[in-house]
Formats: sequence, structure tokens, C-alpha cells
Amino acid sequence: MEKLVKQYSGHGKLIFDGDQAADVTYRIGEFQEFVSDGFGGQVPTLRDRRGQVVHTQGHPHWHPIIGVQSEPVTLVMDDGRKLKVIFRNLQGDVQATGDFF
Repeated sequence: MEKLVKQYSGHGKLIFDGDQAADVTYRIGEFQEFVSDGFGGQVPTLRDRRGQVVHTQGHPHWHPIIGVQSEPVTLVMDDGRKLKVIFRNLQGDVQATGDFF
């Protein structure tokens, strides 16, 4: 079973290779997976972070190169935390590759 445990949203920057940046709004959900403990209870396992980033100005869909880019980019959130993300599609859906840094 998966449960949404925290939601992050705000204005930030997306940093690409070569220090190119784009102003974005983001909504990232942090999900906790639970598995049975064999005694009728649930045990938490790994957390997953995924969501969407959208340009604050310009066309809502990302440049086509994002669709073939396999390297993560850095989302800098409005509180200063950073998260490496990979684009899942041109509509801005992203998957985090790890924890905040």
C-alpha cells in the first residue's frame, strides 16, 4: 500500500547542465510504501518523491530534448532544498532520484 505523507509546492528553479536555469512552479508528493509485517500490521519501506514542474513563463511543455535526456536535473525549491529529478514526459512530470540535499 502506498500513502501520500507530505506535499511540497512553490516557486523554484530548475538547473540544467551548463548552469542553465528555468524559473518553475512545482508540486512534489512524497509517498511512503507500506508492506505487511506478517502479524496484521504494516511496516514502512522506501519513500518515493514524484510530481510536476511547470514553466512560470512561456509554453507549458518543455523543450523536446527533455524527452530524451537521461541525466537528472536539479530542482531548487523555494526553501533552498535541492532535489535531483528526471523528466518522465514533456508535460513536466518528474521522478526524484534520491533524497533532498
